[in-house]
Amino acid sequence: MCDVTFKNIHCSQVGLEVMDTERPLFGEFSDSFIKLPKMNGSVVIADNSDGDIEIRIQFLLSPLPNQTYYDACRALRAYFKSTDKERLIFDNDPRWAYMAKFISSENIEQIVNEGLFWTTFRCSPDMVAV
Repeated sequence: MCDVTFKNIHCSQVGLEVMDTERPLFGEFSDSFIKLPKMNGSVVIADNSDGDIEIRIQFLLSPLPNQTYYDACRALRAYFKSTDKERLIFDNDPRWAYMAKFISSENIEQIVNEGLFWTTFRCSPDMVAV
């Protein structure tokens, strides 16, 4: 599996290794469908705008030297926290980036007990050249 860089920091620098990813090909289309009475099917109200996509990444956390799992979990806050969308770059496609905002992960107890956890990033639908 390939690792990632978020906010210009490679995940290995904070003790993370990517174990699995779920990257949709594209976001949800913004078309609307309206069912009218006495008409078979529905009417499409076309909208060419694309919705954001959600990328899920499963990480394995290995605490850095002299760190407990709890210390490592607390250190992840600074890595994942941002006020705006930041570049999320996958090692196997380093010339393109998703503009991503971290939105969720699993609870600290699961991370400490298993070392594995899923994160979700909300991303702009179009990638940008790096």
